[in-house]
Amino acid sequence: MENETKQAAKNGSSFVIKALNAIEKIGNKLPDPAVLFFIFLILVWVLSALLSNMTFTEIDPRSGQPIVINNQLTGTSIAAFLSNMVTTFTGFHPLGVVLVALLGVGVAEHTGFINASLKGVLGFTSPKILTPMLVLVGVVSNIAADAGYVLVIPLGAVIFYAAGRHPLAGIAATFAGVSGGFSANFIPNSLDPLISGLTQSAAQIIDPSRAVNPLSNWFFMSASCLVIVAVGWYVTDRIVEPRLKGVEVDGDEDEMPKMESLGSNEKRGLWVGAITLVLGLIVLAAVSVPMSSPMRAPTSYKLTKDSFETLKKADISEDVLKKAESIRDREVFGKTAFEGALKTAIGDEEAKKSAGVFLSSATQTPPQLTAFSAPLMKSIVPLIFLLFVLPGIAYGYAAKTVKSHRDIVEGMSKSMSSMGYYIVLAFFASLFIAAFAQSNIGALMAIKGANFLKALAMPGQVTIVGIIVLTGIVNLMVGSASAKWALLAPIFVPMLMQLGLSPELAQAAYRIGDSSTNIITPLMPYFPLVVVFAQKYVKDTGIGTIVSLMLPYSIAFFVTWVIFLTIYWLLGLPLGLQAPYTYP
Repeated sequence: MENETKQAAKNGSSFVIKALNAIEKIGNKLPDPAVLFFIFLILVWVLSALLSNMTFTEIDPRSGQPIVINNQLTGTSIAAFLSNMVTTFTGFHPLGVVLVALLGVGVAEHTGFINASLKGVLGFTSPKILTPMLVLVGVVSNIAADAGYVLVIPLGAVIFYAAGRHPLAGIAATFAGVSGGFSANFIPNSLDPLISGLTQSAAQIIDPSRAVNPLSNWFFMSASCLVIVAVGWYVTDRIVEPRLKGVEVDGDEDEMPKMESLGSNEKRGLWVGAITLVLGLIVLAAVSVPMSSPMRAPTSYKLTKDSFETLKKADISEDVLKKAESIRDREVFGKTAFEGALKTAIGDEEAKKSAGVFLSSATQTPPQLTAFSAPLMKSIVPLIFLLFVLPGIAYGYAAKTVKSHRDIVEGMSKSMSSMGYYIVLAFFASLFIAAFAQSNIGALMAIKGANFLKALAMPGQVTIVGIIVLTGIVNLMVGSASAKWALLAPIFVPMLMQLGLSPELAQAAYRIGDSSTNIITPLMPYFPLVVVFAQKYVKDTGIGTIVSLMLPYSIAFFVTWVIFLTIYWLLGLPLGLQAPYTYP
């Protein structure tokens, strides 16, 4: 009986491996990713021209009007496409993030600081916890926005290779943590207030007084970290890495990390580099922590329900209050910005007369470090550059791997030379993503899917699973978490509230679906970068390779996260702060 069980498990494993190999083979037969994005661009143009002549009844929640597909093949659209081509490319967010961060990482790598640091870390890290450690680091890296894609994923490959394991398994594990576990985190980040703000606006369609706490999913997402790490650990060690045993690492031998024991120069350089890094962090903390810090966002102002009650008592006219409704519950950073928003809402003359009353009645939040508008949050990538380049330089001079400033420039140049292929990919990806967004095709698909789910009129618990499934499907085509929720929240949140389920529960379901399929869609802006990182170790890596590596994570995350949410819900554990499961 035992032998039969083992054979069945072996056959099941064999089937999974064959299926993943087939996916990889088919995926790698697709055109080069750059050409694929160009083909997608042409398809968007053609589809937009065909669909622009059709009338749709679906309401676009962004405008309150029936959604319209914008024809991308009109003379005006083509002229705009050509005239904006350069700025579309240079303004492609991942491009600047990647290049600036890698300038600093390139110096630290060229001087040997990263290699020596990894030797030191691997010297006391148990091989048994290497995988969960990398997955966890990937998950936590989300507090630094997109930095995890640029920094953590390539380091995962280096660490695995240095430990004698397959580098693609390291890339897969860290990519799973960074992107597949995107919503899970112990530490609140800038995504929380952004998503909750959209949820609150959607909830107020049904209940104008309904508020949603920015940390309404914090407890659930913190607990989800443990699930993501455990599942990522199992998938990496039991499915992904065994499948890679026959995949040869054929990258440039000179580019591979060397893991001999630390020499005396390296030890000295590592100490100097580490001290430089610590001093840099101390200076950053000293500059950022004080409430008067220029790294903080200005004091924010928000007109709440209580604010309007106060304004009524201050004899502000009903007409003015009605106009001010347009900025109700909107958080505005800085006194000047608030006054500007007030002028736009109620007019210059009225704003001059009553600005003081509005300011005094608004809810004020002290200067924050983690707000979207905080200079610290906007400086994450430059800080990564500095916190790699300075310790890298210090290490180089102390370890005698740097003789002059020319070696530092050479390190930066070397890192940029490896990004040539990614820059080509980014060019075509930026054009496709811009055209897709401008056409409204993605928005139409999202709204139609949400309306279909609503029309099914399923029980609340089943609808929650349906929301997760639909979000995961839409995520394959519309990458931005906030853009998708801006489209879906005005449909899902009121629908669930009418079924007696809370906005906070709808938001948690959305975040599960939004994270689980990030890692298998080539349309995700950072997906081409992961392909480039993998090609450093296995030259013929293609889209199919990465999709086949990440599909087990995507399925496992999706299934276990849904089960975890269900159990968490049944146990009645709190989702977060001020976050009930039911409404009202």
